Amino acid sequence: MEPQVRLLVVDDDEVDRMIIKRSLRTANVDAEVHNAAKGAEALQALAQKQFDFIFIDFMLPDMNGLELLQIIRERGITTPVQIVTSQGDERIAVEAMKTGASDYLPKTLLTPEGISQSIRSAIRLHRIEQDRLRTEQELRHTQEQLETVISGAPIILWAIDTAGTYSMCRGNGLSLIGLQQDELVGASAFEVFKEFSSVMACMRRALGGHSCKCTIQMQQVWFDCLFLPMRDQDQVVGVIGVCYDITERIAIEQELKNAKDAALGVARVKEQFLANMSHEIRTPMNGILGLTELLWNTRLDDRQREFLQAINTSANNLMVIINDLLDFSKIEAGKITLESIPFDLRPLIKQLLAILEIKAKERNNSLKFFLDSDIPDIVQGDPVRLSQILNNLIGNALKFTENGSVKLSIEVMAQEAERVFIEFTVSDTGIGIQEEKLTTIFDKFTQGSNDTTRRFGGTGLGLSIAKELVEVQGGKIAVESVMGQGSTFKVVIPFLKTDAALPSNGTLLPEADNHLEKLAGARVLLAEDNPINQLLVKRLLEDRHMSYQVANNGREALDLLTAHDFDLVLMDMQMPEMDGYEAMQHIRQEMGAKSTIPIIALTAHATQGEATKCIMAGANSFVSKPFKAQILLKEMASYLSHKTNPIPDASIPAEPHKNLAMETERDGLDLSYLNQFAEGNLGFMLEIIHIFLEQTPAQLAEMQEAGARSDWKTVSALSHKMKSSLALIGIDQLQELNGQIEYASLHRVDTQGLQDLIQAFSQMVHSVIKQLQVEAQRLKLSMKDGKNIGD
Repeated sequence: MEPQVRLLVVDDDEVDRMIIKRSLRTANVDAEVHNAAKGAEALQALAQKQFDFIFIDFMLPDMNGLELLQIIRERGITTPVQIVTSQGDERIAVEAMKTGASDYLPKTLLTPEGISQSIRSAIRLHRIEQDRLRTEQELRHTQEQLETVISGAPIILWAIDTAGTYSMCRGNGLSLIGLQQDELVGASAFEVFKEFSSVMACMRRALGGHSCKCTIQMQQVWFDCLFLPMRDQDQVVGVIGVCYDITERIAIEQELKNAKDAALGVARVKEQFLANMSHEIRTPMNGILGLTELLWNTRLDDRQREFLQAINTSANNLMVIINDLLDFSKIEAGKITLESIPFDLRPLIKQLLAILEIKAKERNNSLKFFLDSDIPDIVQGDPVRLSQILNNLIGNALKFTENGSVKLSIEVMAQEAERVFIEFTVSDTGIGIQEEKLTTIFDKFTQGSNDTTRRFGGTGLGLSIAKELVEVQGGKIAVESVMGQGSTFKVVIPFLKTDAALPSNGTLLPEADNHLEKLAGARVLLAEDNPINQLLVKRLLEDRHMSYQVANNGREALDLLTAHDFDLVLMDMQMPEMDGYEAMQHIRQEMGAKSTIPIIALTAHATQGEATKCIMAGANSFVSKPFKAQILLKEMASYLSHKTNPIPDASIPAEPHKNLAMETERDGLDLSYLNQFAEGNLGFMLEIIHIFLEQTPAQLAEMQEAGARSDWKTVSALSHKMKSSLALIGIDQLQELNGQIEYASLHRVDTQGLQDLIQAFSQMVHSVIKQLQVEAQRLKLSMKDGKNIGD
């Protein structure tokens, strides 16, 4: 259904108005008709309302129709107008059309069909005209906006034909490079940009039908340029492009790059400082801790042991500070790594508290412990990081508490299908923390009050590191405290649930010890300039019956490696004349067949960047000082495990050193338990040793035979049977290895590696038998001379 048409009929003749209305009804035109007898009335109606069509009689009381039409058009009213007159003068019709009428109709043709056709045709044409005018207006508006952008924005809009000739080149960006609007029109783009290879390539690519972009610099101004092919149907007829000024962006990017470079420089300086500090402190610390360990295993009286214990405690306290700084460095660099292994909380906490109990007694504190019965037997997570967190929190509590108590409570807070959330609460009755410091207590290098560092020491990093370690595991840490009443730290950490089983000693079955027995006879080149570190490593090599040569710098190391054959190189990184990095690079690049020799880097630097630097220089692996003997030996064994029945190379002149066999063998045994069990009865001790010497070889042979035929039940039974006798001789490593064999054979774990475990165990037992034979002779002499075992 057509919409209602609003009509204005301007005619003072009532009959004419009635004819028009009747004609509309007859033609079925739905119209809303308004009448005006005079021109003034018509103008008033037009001022108040819009109409779709206007009938104007030529003869009106106050003006003629053409005059009224002219006024209407002058007022900007574009409504279609039809002039109606009883006169058939063609001159009037022409004037009406020139003035703006859409049609001219004599009254004799005022029929329904004529009126309907006139109205519909006029309205349709008017709407088409309105759409055209609106489109033109929108186009003009768009052009005005585009002109505003082109004239105001720092861009250059251009176009070229297929020959590369500019047909347009406009934009405010031209002024940045000293050009006027359209100055380049008619010029060749290939000539203008002949020195800009990237622009030339983009223009040719765009002429080939592909869009592309590039960035160029002209007269200190940077432009991003976009090239778009222009097409006429499927034919490329030119290229249109836009270049926009990005000089400010380039400057900002350069500033950001400079800031980043400066930040990286600061980071490198900080890392170098930490590395240097670590090296300078760790080098003497390696000697202190290593020699303390060696000295502890010699004959000492109680007073000497007390002094030695004090030295060891002080050294370890210093190592805590060093490790705090290094952990802080790793955390800041995002290089902290986590393990996810099954472990039992109970022995871990028990061992931790046993260590901290000594510290508690020093300050007359009681150390209490509560464990929720709902704690799973085994959880999966990082036991080392958990120990580090709790050691920091409990250690802090003990440090700031005196003549009081510290309590560790462990409870299950929540459980999910695969995770258990465990809360660790450390509360103390110490000095407390000021309320205003509670919000910053976990910040780096922050302590509770200004005199805390002076009174209690420390780096102010412990709580910061604890917080980072908690959060990296998906946990949360919080603190509550009242000055003078104590503090409470709460840590919640999610652990994975697991069905893994642990052996009777509460730890997971460790991996085989990499065949440490195969180290015997290995030929080692030690490059180390520190006399104390030389002494430590030489003693370690001698204990394992390895031959060695010592170089005091990298130059000597290269000379020795050129003259002799070695199985492995231990290379210190910081040496005079030629350091370890340069020496390793020379070995890898210049020494031909010997360039593949395994090299273990030894350095007091302990950062991740230092490890990477060592590997890049040619090291196979990295061991930081101060190192544990077993860690270094295990690392060496991993590169020497291919050796079978090694024999020392007579071509290497071994350095003169005293025969420590007897001392080492005696130091390997700990008969204190046997002595206590025998209540000092040397005869009884000698009898027990004889029984061990008689029974053990046969049991050992039976175990080897059972292992060869994969009879793991017999292996497990023999291992269990030998437990008590092995405990009497007090060699922890031997007992640990036997425990591994029992657990693996009982639970059928890693049966392929069991043969190696049994072989290692066998060789160690045979070595112990030789030591016990020497000890038996010593006991006989002691009994003959009437001496006590401790003499």
